[in-house]
Amino acid sequence: MFLNVDHVTIAVADAGPAIAFFALLGFREEHVLTIDGGAPAHYMGMPEMKAQHITLALEGANPRFEIQLLEFTPTPGTDPGLHPTNLRERGFNHLALRVDDLGAAAKHLEANGVTMLSEELDYISRKLRLFEGPEGITLELVQWVGS
Repeated sequence: MFLNVDHVTIAVADAGPAIAFFALLGFREEHVLTIDGGAPAHYMGMPEMKAQHITLALEGANPRFEIQLLEFTPTPGTDPGLHPTNLRERGFNHLALRVDDLGAAAKHLEANGVTMLSEELDYISRKLRLFEGPEGITLELVQWVGS
């Protein structure tokens, strides 16, 4: 039986700015492992893979939720293909994070230089707002209302 989301993994060129960004959202660095071949690399289908695997845990989340960053060595090229904020393409679309006060969360992000991608939208018992994360990924704030 499926219970809940456990984690999302995001490949980044530079983990430092991503760690700082997700700290704004309440994620704290928990541990860092170096992948240099071995079982994790084989599991992912890349037997020669070398990367830092950084686990960020959302403080106070119950159930537990993690963002896992992969910083590959060598760093992949600078062209990620189609821009990851293009929400009309197949594949990864966005990561949504539930908040208790959408307005306050958006102000906090904007005060720290985060680019908001939409105005607030009321939709199916929720307030929603898209914003841009590290390396152009799209994230969303979600506040449940009225239920």
